[in-house]
Amino acid sequence: MEQEQQRALLIALSDDLALPLLQVKTGLEVLEANPDQARVKKSTEAMSLSAEAGLRLIEAYRHALAAAESGSLPLEPLAIGAVLDEVAHRISPYAKQYSTVIEVDVAGRLRPVLAHQPSLFSAMEVLSTSLLRAQAAQSQASRYRIVLGAHRSIDNGIAAGVYGNVNGLSDKTLRAARGLVGRARQPLPALPPGAASGVLIADMLCSLMWQPLRASAHRNIPGLATAIPASKQLKFV
Repeated sequence: MEQEQQRALLIALSDDLALPLLQVKTGLEVLEANPDQARVKKSTEAMSLSAEAGLRLIEAYRHALAAAESGSLPLEPLAIGAVLDEVAHRISPYAKQYSTVIEVDVAGRLRPVLAHQPSLFSAMEVLSTSLLRAQAAQSQASRYRIVLGAHRSIDNGIAAGVYGNVNGLSDKTLRAARGLVGRARQPLPALPPGAASGVLIADMLCSLMWQPLRASAHRNIPGLATAIPASKQLKFV
């Protein structure tokens, strides 16, 4: 990974980590002002989820750096539905904090994909948490929805991504963000604070495997996806 790209991602990451830290700080202030047991339990759970989300973002960034330095990733046949199910299960408690329902939708019976499981999981995880945070910040609703979806792409591969009602995401904004890396503090200005670095890290991880993120739609729901080739092997890992 180029030094400028590393610097830009580190800046975006530091900006985004400010949100979970602020949530922890606010939670502690609430506890000090209202130390009743019910409020303590609720605030403690929220702070724990925020801290965990921040740690996972750092983990994904470190994983992306290590993957870039290795030069190549060991690819293996994977069941894309199983990967998305695992991601959905892991982020569900965090999504609940944002009044967001996480759904997994795999269109049809898809062949195994050829990918690097830790990188694909990490990319889908940070992309999901970034988009759910962006969606909640951009609109006012009592309930939100994020879909982790996969379907056959036009080139006989498989498109896997995250979909929801998030404004300002397109191929044009993604290309601009890649061009602004290292030159602008906010490569994705359309996204609210706390969401940009996850998208950039997911884009990097997907690029290291096969293709970067692109604007996509799944059952008419807009989002971001990567194209993954189907594996010629039938064995699932």
